[in-house]
Amino acid sequence: MRSVVPASRGMQPQDYERALAVLDRCAAIDTVECLQEEFLEALGSAYGCVHTAFFRTDVFTRTFADLAPVMNGRIPRIIDEYRERWHTDDVMFTDASMHRIRRAGVSALVQLEPRGIPRRARAYLERFVFRAGLESVCALDLDLPDGQRGVVGIFGETRDHLTAADLAGLAIVVRQLSAISARLVPATAPSGPVAAVRGLSPRLAQIAELVGGGLTNATIARETGLTVDTVKKYLSQLLTRTGCANRTELALLVTGRGPVAGQGAEGDRPPL
Repeated sequence: MRSVVPASRGMQPQDYERALAVLDRCAAIDTVECLQEEFLEALGSAYGCVHTAFFRTDVFTRTFADLAPVMNGRIPRIIDEYRERWHTDDVMFTDASMHRIRRAGVSALVQLEPRGIPRRARAYLERFVFRAGLESVCALDLDLPDGQRGVVGIFGETRDHLTAADLAGLAIVVRQLSAISARLVPATAPSGPVAAVRGLSPRLAQIAELVGGGLTNATIARETGLTVDTVKKYLSQLLTRTGCANRTELALLVTGRGPVAGQGAEGDRPPL
């Protein structure tokens, strides 16, 4: 059990408001899948976190085992290299970082003593994170149903992307969300494409319905108030979860005509 994390003396009313905004966004969710999507969107709205990922795993250090995490920003473009080469050297898995994770559920690169970072973790930062144009790293550890862990990675383009007050607020968020997650419906693997569609979160279901209506990404973005890049991200998640090869197959599935292999336009699937 984590120790009680005291509020930071540096936290101002607006810092508590940001934390509460995230919790309010997630208060009505009822499934783990919804938590993944809403939490990352809330982090973007409240803290300006653009490059994020939410993994479901049995152990905090086994993020590589989740083959379908929810991802934003630059993370989809670098996740394969992370899995293949760097997951064992993640700086968030070092002893100093894990001490903070066990204590508060939050760890950030700015909180670690630079001289204490192991050589392999330094290589992970210099040759992977920094090379991708990212300068800050933060990880959150959430309790999920059935003993699962929700591991959230947050990357920033500046070293001071998250302040000390932000990290203190995120510790509050982690503690409260871990309590909320006890009532969530556990994530279940769909038995097929149709089951996958039926099990979508409200946001993904909305995007799927619009794709089924033949709308383009630009039109969907206007209809939903999302950016085109965000629409592409959701479309990529839909293709992964349903097993459809392209948006044409997805549209056929959504409209009840079933996926027809090979009938989508080449290049429809957005790059990760």
